[in-house]
Amino acid sequence: MPQSKPCPLREDIDKERLLDFLLRYATTQTSVGVQTNRIVVNTTRIAHAYGYEPTIMTFQRNMTMTLSPVLGDGRHSYRPLDAHPVSGMLQHRHGPLNFFFNAELSRLSWYTYDNHPSLDELEERFQKILDTPPMNRWLVLYLISQANMAFCLLFGGDLMSGLFVFLGTFCGFLLRQELNRRHVYHYLTVVLSAFVASFVVGLGAKFGCEEFPKIALSASVLYLIPGVPFINGMMDVLDGYILNGISRLLTAVMIVVSITVGLSVTLMSLGLSLL
Repeated sequence: MPQSKPCPLREDIDKERLLDFLLRYATTQTSVGVQTNRIVVNTTRIAHAYGYEPTIMTFQRNMTMTLSPVLGDGRHSYRPLDAHPVSGMLQHRHGPLNFFFNAELSRLSWYTYDNHPSLDELEERFQKILDTPPMNRWLVLYLISQANMAFCLLFGGDLMSGLFVFLGTFCGFLLRQELNRRHVYHYLTVVLSAFVASFVVGLGAKFGCEEFPKIALSASVLYLIPGVPFINGMMDVLDGYILNGISRLLTAVMIVVSITVGLSVTLMSLGLSLL
């Protein structure tokens, strides 16, 4: 990813206000599924646009940042003797994955570096991104259910198995949406969603409506698989952010364990087996 160089110091910029914005900007990226290296590069790019150098420490639950003014021409930068760095900490925000936000926040960093807007304009553009209305929840629900049904058919399932997968995914994902709106404990939400989705499919297998029940049961919980945390975790480890990578990988493993628990409850309650 391209690295930026510090621009001339903007004396008219309130560095404490800039620090507050950078913390909110960085933690928002975390919530939408951005890997740590990209968060650091994007945040540093905005700080460089105003002549500041950030020092960032990011953890699983919070982020700490120190902002220092820099003088020089980019290649020979130095910190002034009377520089007074400012530091702050902010908890990471929690939200659903959003690749639109991912792209727009990165684009905002390049716009800031190229055009050096005022902080008021920067805040306005940032808020405009956050205020973008989400995709219709019912459309998302239908598309996710259709995707799981397609995976079932792709893996060799029959049409009836695919229909049960569609229905099971619809019920499980709807429950997940409602539980997330009520801020239910994350791993409990995954357990219940996996149980409901697999239970609906398991009923079809129990009554002999499905020719390939193993494929259907496996496909019913695919929408819960934590692909992005696994990918981001590995990328963080490879980029040298070991603690962040391990914490993200452990989060992904806990989600997989939660899926396993929900699926196991279905298998035991209905007397089914995937073996």
